Amino acid sequence: MGRIASLVIAILVWIAQPLAADDAPLTRAELDELVTALEATMAADAGFAGTEENARQLYGLVLQDFGEETREAIEVERLIVLAVTAQSRQDEAAELGRRMMEKAIRLLPNDDPLAYRVAAVYVGALKTTGKFDEALNFAYQAVDEAEKHLPPGSLALQEMRIVMATVAQEAGQPDVAQSVYAAIDADTRGRDDPQSTAFQALALQGWARLVAEYGDPGEAVPIFEAAIAALERQFAGIPRPKMVPLRLSTVVALSESLLRTGKTAPVVDLLRPEIAGVAEHYGEDSTMWADMAFPLAVALAEKRPDSPGAPEALEILRRVVAIYAEAFGPRTKDLLRARLNLAVLLAGRGLGREALEQIAAMDGAAQPGDRAQIVYVLRMAEEGGGITREAAVGEILRWLQDSQSQGAAAAQGLLAERLAAGSDAGAALLRQRTDITAEIDGARAQLAAQMVLPKDQRDAAAVVALRAGITRQDAALADVRSRLAREFPDLAQATGSVTLSLDEVRSRLGPDAAMVVVDTPQGDDDYGLVVAVSDAGVDWHTFQVAGSEVEGAVAALRDSIDLRLGVRSAEALTAPAPETPAAFDLGRAHWLYRQTLGQVAGVIDGRPHLFLDLRGAVAALPPQLLVVTPPVSDDPRKADWLIRHHAVTILPAISALPRGGATQAPGTGFLAFADARFDGIAQAAQVALRGALGPLPETAGEVRAVAGAMGQGENSLRLGSQASEAAVKAAALGDIGTLYFATHGLVGGDVVGGDALPEAALALTPGGGEDGFLTASEIIGLHLNARIVVLSACNTATGGVPGAEALSGLTQAFLYAGARGLVVSHWPVESRSAAALMSDTFRRRAADPAQGTAGALRQAMLGMIDGDPKWSHPAYWAPFVVVGNPD
Repeated sequence: MGRIASLVIAILVWIAQPLAADDAPLTRAELDELVTALEATMAADAGFAGTEENARQLYGLVLQDFGEETREAIEVERLIVLAVTAQSRQDEAAELGRRMMEKAIRLLPNDDPLAYRVAAVYVGALKTTGKFDEALNFAYQAVDEAEKHLPPGSLALQEMRIVMATVAQEAGQPDVAQSVYAAIDADTRGRDDPQSTAFQALALQGWARLVAEYGDPGEAVPIFEAAIAALERQFAGIPRPKMVPLRLSTVVALSESLLRTGKTAPVVDLLRPEIAGVAEHYGEDSTMWADMAFPLAVALAEKRPDSPGAPEALEILRRVVAIYAEAFGPRTKDLLRARLNLAVLLAGRGLGREALEQIAAMDGAAQPGDRAQIVYVLRMAEEGGGITREAAVGEILRWLQDSQSQGAAAAQGLLAERLAAGSDAGAALLRQRTDITAEIDGARAQLAAQMVLPKDQRDAAAVVALRAGITRQDAALADVRSRLAREFPDLAQATGSVTLSLDEVRSRLGPDAAMVVVDTPQGDDDYGLVVAVSDAGVDWHTFQVAGSEVEGAVAALRDSIDLRLGVRSAEALTAPAPETPAAFDLGRAHWLYRQTLGQVAGVIDGRPHLFLDLRGAVAALPPQLLVVTPPVSDDPRKADWLIRHHAVTILPAISALPRGGATQAPGTGFLAFADARFDGIAQAAQVALRGALGPLPETAGEVRAVAGAMGQGENSLRLGSQASEAAVKAAALGDIGTLYFATHGLVGGDVVGGDALPEAALALTPGGGEDGFLTASEIIGLHLNARIVVLSACNTATGGVPGAEALSGLTQAFLYAGARGLVVSHWPVESRSAAALMSDTFRRRAADPAQGTAGALRQAMLGMIDGDPKWSHPAYWAPFVVVGNPD
């Protein structure tokens, strides 16, 4: 058999085979036949790896017989990029596509349809890398050129339009996508050639998904039905046309639209015969079967655990989860969705413990929108007697730790890793864990590729070997994690190998402390959570109000803090404002307490120290200004502030709860930067940028007072021109235990002198090659060993926006750089009161180290509330919080 005949047969049966020797050159007609065959295999979603191998073999022949700088080479390069894109090798596909596009621009005229088919493939590759804006802009240009140079009915134009509509849809421009899909449908309707039929099918499918996502799912149903009919016409010439994966996925999408309209019986009628054919063709252990079985189970259950079809739905969902768990990683969307639905059905049928096993197996990867169902599972399991309240809280804590947002929590983990990773053996275990995980992911990908093939095309021996290998590697990974937890607990905790159990949380709290996690509802359909733990008790509740109400209360309370005169911020100091801030809404502060900490008062009452993990809107408010009992007057000195009952520490992650045994001692020195100079710079742009930053001479007295309280002299202070960004970077920061900044703090977007800062920064004296703005990205590059970093500035706790990242870029950056804890602020602080509050805090901390930073800050705040009446308003005493574990 000749080399060309061998390749044609290999393509047509979707199996890659080596080419036999044949010296006959490839003809144009043969190349057309081979390209058409390869395109057919990819249109049917079959064997992309094998298709790529065949395409690369063909490319070798083309280079030999036609040359690299030829139209023929571009034709095959297009197929290779398509195959690589389909296998999710995004970066490789984008690079290959870029080179192919550059060659097409060099070689192809504007009226060559291949130029636009190449452009369509390149746009598709760009899209998979997440570069939607770049992909969409290129698509607009390509469609515009195609409409100028190609006939109106050109199939290359339709292909380019299809890709443009897909990118627009994924980029959140549904109106653009819908108009394009409608135009393609109109242009191809009534044409019976295979390519027109294929483009019409793609357009209808995309249009239907668009309507289902953005509009009425009922309106999507007839469009899906038309798309399925078009796909059946497209694949009518191949064996088992109804088993083509693209058609099956469209049937699944149709069933999901029907489910969203509440029509369960039509879904069962639709899927019963379909799933029987899938079982015969692909096997009941195939992911293709699982994809079809999942909506069938949902339809059978009818959202009622006592429905007649619920027992069958339960068994189907168990099988679906088992198939997905074998083929996919634990955080794959389809597997997570199947586990969650199975857990809800199990809980509703009284199988609480099995339901919790499914929640635990989700590995903390549930989305915020899934929380309502998870809370339902926990509540049903607890109320049904399947688990105790302590077991429910333990599961909630595990899930909250697994789902901890990155940001400051990741920074805390990195810090713990730096403290713990003093062992070559520990580092070797980490590498081993990474290697095994990569091997498991690779084996799962190979298994998944096998399980979407028809039964008669699978490599049965490879499937057995892959399954056995995954089982062995899972056991090896569990052993490595167990060794990490046993031999290097700090390292394991820091790198996500383990989470703190309820018992471990309690052991870190001791008799005088409690921990509360407040997770604000994400939208009005979410419950939110308040979870409390002490050494003697636990409790958990959902929010009793909508998330929008909580966000509104936080925003209103922040609006009550109306300081503009003399603040350490980027506000123009030439715009005077009242020295006395607006009256603080004590009633709203009490309402917010009742919705949050008040729900778990039985656990926290009598505990002098609270560790709080705040998520969502509540993170934008310092908790000490919550009011515990109903206010009796508007006088802030008479309010029952939370700070009267508890010292407060903010946790960047639950794992930041204090524990002994750190392997690396912090520095012992003190270094402070204050009274920076913001003028006298030659560069006009720098002068303009600093035009709104007023001098802060009183900060020199602040840091002198703090230094005196700590027994430090003038040599520990960097004042005026010495308070420079260059001096920070030149300092031996690894020896410093307390690093203190008393200056302007800026958040990303702050406008200074007409220019907006791209990221959070501390304002320092410029010079020495530095612009004077110590940005978050520059802070990350510092190497700290500090017990505590003080940012006596403004906006250094959060960006001040309810619902934003819980801790600001500056806070995260210092944690990444190696700070164990920080004192940071929630709003632009008034400079004189900030100086008094911070110097008093460090005097108290030095006089009684046992009370820790949070305790000293609490006493200083109470002294300000009950002392000078002009500073009793929370605008003056409440902005600062302690973050992390400085003690």
